[in-house]
Order: sequence, then structure tokens, then C-alpha cells
Amino acid sequence: MGKKTMTSRERVKRAVHLQEPDRVPRDIWITQDSYVALRRELGLSPVVSKPWDWQNTPNAIRPGTTTWSTDSRIDLDVVEKLDLDIIRRSGYPTNGGRGFVYRPEDELYIDEWGVPHHRAEFETGYGGAHFEIRIYPLAEATAKDLDDYPWPDPHDPSFLGDLPDELPRIYKDTPYAILGQFGRGGIYEQAKYLRGFEQIFIDMAIDQEFVHALFEKLLQVELEMNRVGIQAVGKYLTILRLSPEDLGTQTSTLVSPQIHEEVVRPYYKRRFHEVRKMLDDIGNRDCKILYHSCGAAYPMMPGLVEDGMDVFDPLQPVEVISEPWRLKQDFGHKLAFLGGINVQSTLPRGTPEDVRQEVRQRIKEMAPGGGYILSPAHRMLPDIPFRNIRAMYDAGEEFGYYPITL
Repeated sequence: MGKKTMTSRERVKRAVHLQEPDRVPRDIWITQDSYVALRRELGLSPVVSKPWDWQNTPNAIRPGTTTWSTDSRIDLDVVEKLDLDIIRRSGYPTNGGRGFVYRPEDELYIDEWGVPHHRAEFETGYGGAHFEIRIYPLAEATAKDLDDYPWPDPHDPSFLGDLPDELPRIYKDTPYAILGQFGRGGIYEQAKYLRGFEQIFIDMAIDQEFVHALFEKLLQVELEMNRVGIQAVGKYLTILRLSPEDLGTQTSTLVSPQIHEEVVRPYYKRRFHEVRKMLDDIGNRDCKILYHSCGAAYPMMPGLVEDGMDVFDPLQPVEVISEPWRLKQDFGHKLAFLGGINVQSTLPRGTPEDVRQEVRQRIKEMAPGGGYILSPAHRMLPDIPFRNIRAMYDAGEEFGYYPITL
């Protein structure tokens, strides 16, 4: 076991700049229901007892990294207890509320994009819930209808919330790296939620005029959200996460590489370039841009790297064409990776020794030369036992010190 010689911020900065730090950095991604249990297991007092009950629970808020999820913000005491290196902070709903706006007449929750959701309890026996879309508000819209749609307002004071006060304090008073996100929806991803999953793919084949009109609207909202956030607090960031854009399933891409190149990629490219310029203009040239895509995104990776992606998240160890070792081999000279520990099998159903061995393998594959941040491969749900969460970070301590000699 080695010895720490860097602060967390220095450690993360070196890793995302593709240099070897003293130790593999560590991050966490977890739902609000799971976070309540995690705090209890760590012996910490509860912060919010019902994190999704925004109307009735003090301090409940939905920061979230997508508009439907129940991701939790992580408090400093948990970061310290687990010896993590990153504090994630994101913008808030632009609807003036702390979460979804509840509509009691049909028991639906409306997000800031006007999309109605139903709160669906997990049927696993472990508790927890997520939000399922019930109505796609642009399902029958035409390109002309888009001008009249009530798009989120990035200049709504509720969007940044307490970030202008909190991020300078974290930067000044703690050693941790800050991973920020200001976009709340994205382009390709949010189009699915507004138009409908089936319809947007049909549009890509037979109505590309509508797709381009919708993508342009979404791009402008995404860029303005990032502009507002970067100008306010961008100088404190080590990593900026763009809105997530899932490109694949477990075994394939969602659209053909040709459609992606012709219809989707031009908007990503503009977003990467514009956001990079925003960061450079405020003097934070060291901040790296993180892009999230679930699924087998390997065929799109060369374009993403070329267009400006610095960090890829989440490193999912399940795809048949996007195995971690392959991504490191083909793109590790230009790209850092975050994630890697399986939330579909090893963490929820494995033993602590299974977790230990997977962490060892992931560090062996991904950490040499820098460019790897240890983290679950996606958000952790309530079915993941605390013993395996602890085993993941204990294994990071056991195997994660440089030089890596596994």
C-alpha cells in the first residue's frame, strides 16, 4: 500500500491530463434513496429522509444529471468517510421549484421541460423508485410549433441556486476536485423525452427537417445553460460534464454510424467547440470536458475524441464492443475514463471478493499512464449492499497506488 502525496484536486487533474498521479482517484454516483441508506451505514445523520418528496420535505432538492433521474448530491462528510476525490455539483430545475412540479389531479410530476412523469416504485424488494415518462409533449409537433414551446430559461435565478456561494467555498476550503454540470437535458437525449423514443428515430429516417429544427433548439438551450454556469462558477471546475447523451444499447448503437454522422454529430461537435471556448475565455484552460454515454458507443468514439471529448463516462464493463481494455488500448492516449465497476452484476450480486477482483482488473487495465478515475459504472441503486460499496473503495486503496504493478 502506497502513500498519498497529492491533494484530491491535484490527483484528479493529473489523471484527466493523462498523467500518473499518486493514486487512482475515486468518485461515486448514487441515487437519492440509496444515499439515505449509505449515510446510515456510514454512521452519519440523515440529511433528507424523503429526498423525492419536494413538496413536503425540507431540504429535499433534485439536482440530478438528467431530467428523470433521482441522483443524489454527495455531502462533504461522505466524501471524507469514503476518501473520495471529487465533489459533483450540477444546476437545478429552471422551473423555480426544488424538483418536479406535482400535478395532483393525475398524480404526475412535471419537469422543467414540460415532460410529465410517473413515480414508479422499484419491484426488487430493496425500495427506491425512478420517474417514468408518461406523455411526450412534442409527439405530434411540427417544426413550426417549436418556436412556441415553453423552453427552460437558463437565466431563471433558480437554475444556479446556491452554486455561486457553494463552489467558491468548496474550492477554497477543501482539497477536492469539482465536477460540475450545467446542462439539464442535452440534445439527442432530450429529444427522445420530448418527441418519444420511437418517433424521434422515425423522424431521423423520414423527417430530418424536424429533427434538425428540434436539435437546434435543444443545442441553443444547452449552450446557454453552460454559458450561464461557466461565467458564474466555471473557474472552479476541474471537470465539466456535458448533458448526458446515451448513444447505445448493451450490444449496439441506437442509430447507424451513417445517421449519427449526418444528423447527430454536427450538434455535438458545435457543443464541444462552443463550451471549450467558454472555458478558455474565462481562463480555465485546464478544465476537461466529460461526455456521458451509456451503451456500446465504440463506433462513435473516434468522432467524439476528435470533436473535443476529454473524459468518457461511464466506463461500463458489459458491452461486447466497448470493453474497457479495448477503449484504453484504442483511445487511452487521448482520453481519460471514469467508472468501470459493474452495477448490473458484481456490485449488487457479487461478494466483496468479487468486487475486489473486478477493481483489481479495472485498475490493471485502465490506470497505467494515468487517465482513470475509479467509480461505479453507473448510478448505484438500493440493491447494492454497503459491504460491496466498502469493498470497492477498499480495493481502490489496496491496488490503486502508482506505480501500478499488477
